[in-house]
Amino acid sequence: MDETNGTAPEPFAASASQGASGIGLEPTDDESPQHPETSRDARNMAMLCHLLGVVGFIGPLMIWLIEREKHRFVDEHGREAMNYQVSLLLYYFVSWLLAPLIIGIFMLCVLTIVHVALVIVAAVKASHGKLWRYPIAISFLK
Repeated sequence: MDETNGTAPEPFAASASQGASGIGLEPTDDESPQHPETSRDARNMAMLCHLLGVVGFIGPLMIWLIEREKHRFVDEHGREAMNYQVSLLLYYFVSWLLAPLIIGIFMLCVLTIVHVALVIVAAVKASHGKLWRYPIAISFLK
């Protein structure tokens, strides 16, 4: 137990967050990964799973199907990426249906910009070892 705040110290707190003075500080939520046991390879695969989603769903699907048995972290990110990709296909379909009306063209433009931004955020979170949920994804795969 830590006497200053009454919590148990993190097992990686002393080594992962020692500053220049050598004094160990407990990591904040931003510094401590959700899955500290994930390897660099797993984080890279999860990141790639999100980044390949920029050009379609085949890349994320292939990475998820190949790597999900090896790393739980890739399985979680792959499932999330696939939920997002299927949701995105639905959103694009609705936008194309509304394209004869001017709102559909506007929706297509906004959806494309939001898509690229969300994929970048998800890839950065995956590279830091954190799970991130797409805010506009429908949970088809649980």
